[in-house]
Amino acid sequence: MRLLYFFFIVALLYSCGKSSDTQKQRFLIRGNEALTQHNHRDAMRFFKEAIYLDSCYVPAINNLGIVYFEQRLYNKAVLEYDKVLMCDPQYMDAYMNRANAFYELNELYRALDDLEYVKKSIPDSATVYFRMGLVKAKMRKFEEAIADFDQAWKLDSGNAETLINRGTVKYYLRRLDDAENDLKRALERSPLEPNAYNALALIEVEREDYDKALDLVNEALNYEPGQPYFLNNRGFVYLLQGRLDKAKADIDRSITIDPNNAWAYRNKGWYYYLSGNYTDAIRLLQRALVLDPYVDRGHLLLAQAQIGAGDIEGGCKSLRKAVANNVELPQQFLDRCGL
Repeated sequence: MRLLYFFFIVALLYSCGKSSDTQKQRFLIRGNEALTQHNHRDAMRFFKEAIYLDSCYVPAINNLGIVYFEQRLYNKAVLEYDKVLMCDPQYMDAYMNRANAFYELNELYRALDDLEYVKKSIPDSATVYFRMGLVKAKMRKFEEAIADFDQAWKLDSGNAETLINRGTVKYYLRRLDDAENDLKRALERSPLEPNAYNALALIEVEREDYDKALDLVNEALNYEPGQPYFLNNRGFVYLLQGRLDKAKADIDRSITIDPNNAWAYRNKGWYYYLSGNYTDAIRLLQRALVLDPYVDRGHLLLAQAQIGAGDIEGGCKSLRKAVANNVELPQQFLDRCGL
């Protein structure tokens, strides 16, 4: 009897283990379904149920991190990816996902470290090179970013996003014809890409063809009507056209949707500068520069607003920062500040 009882216990334990595996897989599947539908509450509940059954069930922990990431809780997402890698140091998806979270947190060197680690294991991954390009572009290492996008394109020449991002970096370098070529090639492959139209609009702004720029950014907004970056850029075009009321409406709406966009605060500061309200212009331009010290024309506009308000010393200090960022400055300001 004792022998039979022993085998019965072993069989029962085996059955329970098998049942537990089945349960956690079911919770994972249901969590994934909820995540696909952006039902974060249910997704979180199902993933946590799976983790309760197995504290090192890495697919569930990883996907719980994705839930937090989609909610913009990037620090919480990092903690989940850390847990995955404690359980399985070779789980590459967690490195990739953690790099995305570090990118959003502006911890760019940590993002790059994770991507470099993945690249050693998967040297022919177009996705790794693409994401490295994004990180280096944010670090303002533009030539290195282009090199990474080049490699991503060699490995996957069907990805229009690579062309869009490479074209955008070329726009930052003011290589306008090259940028336009990449963006138009992207639209040949994927005609419904609003980011390509948005970037083409910025190129036309540099060429001072504001009517064409407005048509292009409106095309982007046709595909994504509430996209805050597109709204901000349309407001920017309106500013340059002198249509200040329309500019303010778009910029305000952009800030309401995304209150962390330095370019939107720069544009609103620019609006107040053009309106002669130097106090609010200075306040908003300083806020833009806190969010992004390299925001285009930020220091120059701040200097103009400060000088307009009578703060010559502060204005000249801002101009020196603009010079350090290789911004082309009006001669009248250079002469006034002895630069």
